[in-house]
Amino acid sequence: MKKLILILLAICLAIPSIAQPEPNKQQRNQRYQQIQSAKIAFFTTELELTPKEAEEFWPLYNQYWKEREVVIRRVQGTLREVNRSLKGEQPMSDTELRKKLEIYINGPSEEGAIHKDYFVKFVKILPPKKVAKLYVAEEAFRMKMIHQLRGGGGPGVTPPDQKQP
Repeated sequence: MKKLILILLAICLAIPSIAQPEPNKQQRNQRYQQIQSAKIAFFTTELELTPKEAEEFWPLYNQYWKEREVVIRRVQGTLREVNRSLKGEQPMSDTELRKKLEIYINGPSEEGAIHKDYFVKFVKILPPKKVAKLYVAEEAFRMKMIHQLRGGGGPGVTPPDQKQP
């Protein structure tokens, strides 16, 4: 029951900040922290982590997420630069454009390598079933956030194998 209340509280705190525009960095950081809190509560419940597992899992997961985020941000930034070039806002030579496109194309491979590396690390501290639950929970949480950002509120954060009411 406490876990359910924690999840509902975290989600309730995250929803209002997601629905509002981002006027400044402080509010963006606050929104990011609220989303992270909701994510932690959701994952902790879904993975049914023991205290020992949680102690080992969270530092590893946080590192995993930071590494992925670096690649994702680099790829997104590169695509923005390519887009500005195509619009004529930031002209690039064909050589520069080719280098940017190679960064963009190699992004998924880099992210895949991170997934593969951390999968090996995750199964050292968690049973395979909990690692599987992690991947399912990540996708369920991602979809929840997408629905909220689109303004629909979306379905609740329910694992894909469970039906919505």
